[in-house]
Amino acid sequence: MTFVLHSNLAKKTFITDLPLCQVLLEDEKHYPWLLLVPRKANISRIMDLTSSDQLQLIKELDYVQNAMWKEFQPTQLNVAAIGNKTPQLHIHVIARYANDPAWPNTVWDHSVRSQYDENKKNVITQRLKLILKKGE
Repeated sequence: MTFVLHSNLAKKTFITDLPLCQVLLEDEKHYPWLLLVPRKANISRIMDLTSSDQLQLIKELDYVQNAMWKEFQPTQLNVAAIGNKTPQLHIHVIARYANDPAWPNTVWDHSVRSQYDENKKNVITQRLKLILKKGE
C-alpha cells in the first residue's frame, strides 16, 4: 500500500520530508507545533513500525526537538502520540511557554485557538524548512 496522509493531517502545512517522516506545521500561533508523520501505510502506533523504523523515528524526533528548542527557546517541549481522533501515527512536538494561554495545562484542553497571519505563517514555514533541511 501507498502512504497517504489522513484527511486531518492533510490540512496541515508541509515543511519537509526527513528520511522516515513527513514534517507538518500546525497552524496555531500560540504554540510552535510540528507533527512528524512516518511515511508508512496503515501505521497507527509506534509499535506498528519495524524496529529499524522505530529507531529512525526516535532519531528524527530528537532532531526536530533540538531544532525547535534552539529556534523557539521554549519553557518546555511537549511530545505526544495520541491518535484518538486521527488514527494515523503522528507525533506532536509542541513548544510551550510559561505565559502561553494554556500553560500549564495541555493545548488540547484549552479553548484559545489562533491561526498565524499569512505573513507570519510564511516566515515560520520558510525558517523551519531551512533549519530542518540541514538534517536530511
